[in-house]
Amino acid sequence: MNQYYPKVFLLSLFLIFLQVLIFDRINLFGFMNPSIYIIVLIIHRYDLDQFNYIVVGFLLGFIMDVLSQSAGSHSLSCVTISFLRPLINKFSLGPNYEDFSSPFSDGILTSNKVLYCFLITIIHQIILNAYSYFNWTHTFVILKLTIANSIFTFIVIVSVLNLFTTKE
Repeated sequence: MNQYYPKVFLLSLFLIFLQVLIFDRINLFGFMNPSIYIIVLIIHRYDLDQFNYIVVGFLLGFIMDVLSQSAGSHSLSCVTISFLRPLINKFSLGPNYEDFSSPFSDGILTSNKVLYCFLITIIHQIILNAYSYFNWTHTFVILKLTIANSIFTFIVIVSVLNLFTTKE
């Protein structure tokens, strides 16, 4: 465990660096930006303390807010994902998800892994876009951005995870 959090910190810094310098500038079709930094929230282990996970989520969102000059939308969405993760785990991985140490352990079906990643991505995007616009008149813009960014983010995250996952 003592070696885990420095790795999470370095991974977070690297992904935030990629997010700010590369992925925020993509603008596919003029409005789609993947949120690659939530990989840290997706791959975090289950067997560690929930409080530490919430702190990691807050710090990740806070650094993104500072660097992207947003009004706390990244922090709110990351902390919400951190709080809702036990429910997402139970829904997507089944009632005995605690038997596994991470969401990508052997024995978890691929469909459950995909559902887990998609739920975290779409909940993150809903909260991020809703808080960024924060106006009922922009409901369709929020829905458009949420659906498009969720799909694009999901494709990028699954591609990155498949690229760097080791096969045993």
